Amino acid sequence: MTGYGWAGALPPKQGLYDPAGEKDACGVGFIINIKGVPSNAILRDSEDLLCNMSHRGATGADARDGDGAGVMAAMPHKLLTKAFAAVGCPLPPAGHYATGNVFMHSDDAVRESGMRTFEQIAESVKLQVSAWRRVPVNSAILGPSGLSREPAVMQPLVVPAAGPLAEEDFQRRLFVLRKRAQAEIGHESWFYVCSLAVRNIVYKGLLTPAQVPKYYADLRDGDFETHFALVHSRFSTNTFPSWERAQPFNCCAHNGEINTLRGNKNWMRAREGLLESAAFGDRLQDLFPIIDEFGSDSAAFDNVLELLVVSGAMTMPEAVMVMAPEAWQNNPRMPAAKRAFYEWASCIMEPWDGPALFTFSDGRYCGASLDRNGLRPCRYYVTSDDRMICASEVGTVKIDPATIVQKGRLMPGRMLLVDTREGAIVDDEQLKMQFAHQHPYQEWISKYQIRLEHLAPSAQHVAIDDVPVSRDRRLRMFGYSAEQLNLIIGPMVQHGKEPLGSMGNDTVLACLDPSPRLPYEYFRELFAQVTNPPIDPIREKIVMSLACHVGPEGNLLEVAERQVHRLLLESPVLTTGELDAIRGMAS
Repeated sequence: MTGYGWAGALPPKQGLYDPAGEKDACGVGFIINIKGVPSNAILRDSEDLLCNMSHRGATGADARDGDGAGVMAAMPHKLLTKAFAAVGCPLPPAGHYATGNVFMHSDDAVRESGMRTFEQIAESVKLQVSAWRRVPVNSAILGPSGLSREPAVMQPLVVPAAGPLAEEDFQRRLFVLRKRAQAEIGHESWFYVCSLAVRNIVYKGLLTPAQVPKYYADLRDGDFETHFALVHSRFSTNTFPSWERAQPFNCCAHNGEINTLRGNKNWMRAREGLLESAAFGDRLQDLFPIIDEFGSDSAAFDNVLELLVVSGAMTMPEAVMVMAPEAWQNNPRMPAAKRAFYEWASCIMEPWDGPALFTFSDGRYCGASLDRNGLRPCRYYVTSDDRMICASEVGTVKIDPATIVQKGRLMPGRMLLVDTREGAIVDDEQLKMQFAHQHPYQEWISKYQIRLEHLAPSAQHVAIDDVPVSRDRRLRMFGYSAEQLNLIIGPMVQHGKEPLGSMGNDTVLACLDPSPRLPYEYFRELFAQVTNPPIDPIREKIVMSLACHVGPEGNLLEVAERQVHRLLLESPVLTTGELDAIRGMAS
């Protein structure tokens, strides 16, 4: 059977299996020197952090085959200076070059062809590949699954072709290079860029947590110094593990599921035609499709997050706020300015929703953000020697209790953030209020947002008749049975609440029922979100909302007042009068 995706690691869609439904749940965390001081000790401690979350990952039938694990760290300039000198290429000063780990085919001819294509694309965006380095690895520790598709791990040394560039411009060119190379060289050639950046580098693979430092010789080198390390141990909930699906990705690592994924992907594909960027100019088209069709839900989130950051539209913390907002619609205690920010954000993008803990870094910032329901664990410690340890659980790194100056649990919808440029932990409320006051969002909403109450709904006339319920033909027209009236509708009218019953639904599926069924009875949820205790949308309305914006969207890569010129619906269920009012709207 022909494979699908990177290196043909996934089977094609068949039966009940669909590669588009692949999701994972994992262990994540980071350790960082708050002042941004690099050391090898941070990397060593991150090994403990990763290995102590091995139980949050998974292995195959052979214990040497992991679902995937990896680490993101700051660019190890001291190590790379030595490593590239060994291949005859002096390293430019830190910040004036970029590199990263690239998975390529183990066959020499296929790999060399891919390297030539990569170099040609680099030249087209005025970059130059000065050298290639083959990353030393220990293949002997791999299991049969990992070994069967083990890539050659290559590091290209990329520099500007015509003198120094501003870091933002350099990173944008690298982004275009990576996207174009992925499209032109292709997954079928086993090509995948783990990272290609100025500040950060990612080491990952189809490994168990304990295998990561043993597989990559770089991670055992005492010259590898970093001020942070972000780790991930993968549990493939309903997916086929493969080398490129290991995390971290370019910007983030993720524990959980994005239940709105199909809608998020479809909307991003749809809004590509509206995207404009002065920073990218005509090269913006080279970035499409924004979301890699072969990636997991975590990879899709990373694709969009990176676009927002690299384009200059938003900083990384701001982009995470937009994509994974806290519960704001029904929170009466939220400041008006912050509420207005989130309302503007909801006009430009729908939330990437579901139980999720995101950890992220761009070299300057390193942080974590929890979903609005708080359905994934996250604990953190701050020590007297300016370290922060954040992970899916406590006890991942051995710490002297006497050195702990602060500890806690990341709360639902909150963000934990370290700014190494300022050498400080940024308060969640202070950070979000800072973004909320960057633009007059409340003025824009008051001026441009359209609400149903602003329209003049037409009069509704509901005819009341004296036909007994038992003989009312409308019951049959709309599919109501006597059982539904007695067991469902009646109790709802009498008691004002959902009727209680046993778990499950033993009625025949609409698609298999020979009798007529209503259109909405063919609809089914694409996911089942299980929580303990169960979420109650009435008693927990602070995290629940049916509100949505409809109407033409604007350009996602800018901040403009006209973006809020959309119609706000408090519920997608409309009365006849509300629908008539919308029909009567002027264009």
